[in-house]
Amino acid sequence: MATALRASGGGRKSNLPKNNKSSITRIAPPPELMSETAISLWKTQSKILIQRGTFELEDAPLLLAYCNSFHLMIVAEKVIAAQALKDLENMGLADLGGTGGLKKHPAVAVRNDSVSQLARLGSLLGLDPLSRMRMTGPADPDSGGGEFDEF
Repeated sequence: MATALRASGGGRKSNLPKNNKSSITRIAPPPELMSETAISLWKTQSKILIQRGTFELEDAPLLLAYCNSFHLMIVAEKVIAAQALKDLENMGLADLGGTGGLKKHPAVAVRNDSVSQLARLGSLLGLDPLSRMRMTGPADPDSGGGEFDEF
């Protein structure tokens, strides 16, 4: 007689806390934020994270870096847009190098680095859909379940 095989991890219960509650209810924007845009982002994102119950005081430096990266991305976008108005042929993405050839405009590298930091820090903070689901669990735990739950 054959025995039933069970998929590894199948039916495992979630070990995530059900009612997350942050130990803080509000946190003021730190003076190290680089602009009003960064301050505004701090206020909205910290409020969201506190309401979710996933923000603690030790996460503040990550949120600070996230907000300042957003500021740098916006500044780089403005520099690229201004350069694009001057240089319609290259749309602001290239600049003349020391030898007279074209090279990537430095603002493009700043923007790319900022976007990379935003993605990485946002993931650590739970600000993207995949990491948010990982941190808080599935949106509807009372749904019908998966097709392999019976195993």
